[in-house]
Amino acid sequence: MYQDQDFRVWDDQTLPGRLGKIRAQIDPKFQQTVTELVPVFAELAVPIYDHISLHRRRSKNPPPDTWVAFSTSKRGYKMLPHIEVGFWDDRFFIWLAVLQEAKDRQALLSRLKEDTVMQLPAGFACGGDHTDKDCGVPLIRENYQALMATQPNRHAEWQVGRNFMRGSDFFAVSAAEQTQIIQATVRALLPLYDQLIRI
Repeated sequence: MYQDQDFRVWDDQTLPGRLGKIRAQIDPKFQQTVTELVPVFAELAVPIYDHISLHRRRSKNPPPDTWVAFSTSKRGYKMLPHIEVGFWDDRFFIWLAVLQEAKDRQALLSRLKEDTVMQLPAGFACGGDHTDKDCGVPLIRENYQALMATQPNRHAEWQVGRNFMRGSDFFAVSAAEQTQIIQATVRALLPLYDQLIRI
């Protein structure tokens, strides 16, 4: 499954080289994760569609991260609350995200009860910028309240999830254990995601 050696993809500083390695080495693993998350997302009342990043808009610089996003639309995910599973050059991440492009972001987030968010397991983080790999801070009430205080800002974003740093135990366990960790992380986020996608 996901291994420490997957991070070597980011050693390639060329656009075609890194894209080629992402497509050959990481995207098939994302596809496997998509399959393994089918029974988890089946717990929701609506169908969920996967979107593996294609990096189509890049013409010069290689992508600093790559991901597969899950949303309620076949057509896209950025304008909707979504779950992302992906890589930066030093970590594997799983985020529930509401980006600045999301329609009615503040109204959506107002549905979430702070106490429900605080019930997430230890080790979860929150952050406000999906383009900054270091935006995550420990999910404690003070940090979460600070994140929510930024939401009236036009370009604010909202993320809650987990990061698994390169070299951590996550990359040393068996594929089956890793799958269980990913499924458990996404399942922990489902009550929040369900509230965000309810019409």
